[in-house]
Amino acid sequence: MTAKRRTADVVVVGGGCMGASIAWHLARRGTRVVLLEGTHLAAGATGHSGALVRRHYEHPVGLDLALESERFFERFRSHTRYDAGFVRVGFTAGARRADIPALRRLLRLQRAHGVRAELVSASELGHLERGMRIDDLAAGAYDRSAGYADPVATTLAFAAAAQDEGVEVREHDEVSRIVLRDDNAIGVHTRHGSIQADNVVVAAGNWTPRLLATAKVRLPIRFVRGAVAMFRRPPDFGPPPRLHFDFYNNTYSRPDGLRDTLVGYMSTDLRTAQIRPVPFNGTLPESTALDLRARLAARFPGFARAQVRGGWAGLYDVTPDHYPILGPCGPRGLVVAAGFSGHGFKLCPAVGRLIADALLHNRRDPLLAALAASRFARHRQIRPVAPFPARGDRLP
Repeated sequence: MTAKRRTADVVVVGGGCMGASIAWHLARRGTRVVLLEGTHLAAGATGHSGALVRRHYEHPVGLDLALESERFFERFRSHTRYDAGFVRVGFTAGARRADIPALRRLLRLQRAHGVRAELVSASELGHLERGMRIDDLAAGAYDRSAGYADPVATTLAFAAAAQDEGVEVREHDEVSRIVLRDDNAIGVHTRHGSIQADNVVVAAGNWTPRLLATAKVRLPIRFVRGAVAMFRRPPDFGPPPRLHFDFYNNTYSRPDGLRDTLVGYMSTDLRTAQIRPVPFNGTLPESTALDLRARLAARFPGFARAQVRGGWAGLYDVTPDHYPILGPCGPRGLVVAAGFSGHGFKLCPAVGRLIADALLHNRRDPLLAALAASRFARHRQIRPVAPFPARGDRLP
């Protein structure tokens, strides 16, 4: 048996898509990395993700991160030699007449940042999405590039590619605390002992705040329950809907394989936010599945006869402005990637690159500067530049 490393250049804590991406981006630049996961890879929020790969953000920061990541997913195998299960299905969203000016502003912003989404008429939207109710819509948006991936396959692919570059991946090795010396993070303590490192990256999803507390770091993160249900489309349904955002019935949906459709809520009531991620029940009540089906059927009537195939619930780690906290935080040598507010999966390739660049080249990237934890104390929260529609807190 190969001896476990006791020293590393960087320890990455968290074996979801984010931690695995960071580990790979670091290792391919020649860094000695240990990746630690308390249970198994993709066991947390990643494994519960809807795994959308889309670019439709209302601020340049989100747009730039999402565009870089989508381009990576499109060529995932050529980058890593492994498959992320990316499937391009296209994206649609409808707009009522009162929201058309907001949609036009949003599409102008997106085009300025490389997103070639199109404004389409309601009839064109109905042609794109057969079986869709369009009588309350006046226009829509269509982007042929969007899709979805397999969140577990993505994580395992990043981890395998990282191992090919020399990363030591340890599952079932939970980190209990960050080790400090003279206000420097010098490693971590795990159930199997300590590891010394020049830098510690914490990308542990819902467990990040608890771990950061051992280094006396507090972040404004709360936890919000998100539900997802899977439905089997009726045999006579016709072509499956694309990745679709229905702002008016509060659902996002996408195909899953050949016969199923995955559905979740676009907005979640932040008044139900928890301070801690436990206790938590990840099962999906039947009433929630039926509510999601009714909301989906309000837009696609054929789903009224869809069979419930199961579902699950996960926790979003949410910041006050719904954008992540990235970069150095607290003691020297401590770096954080947390608070993704439901957007983490689709952004993991770009975030991995950003964190690696910050650690290895000491670059003050404008994206990292915008997403620093200090923005909350400095009243520089990220606000939508072109909100559509101007309501709700959209998480997926």
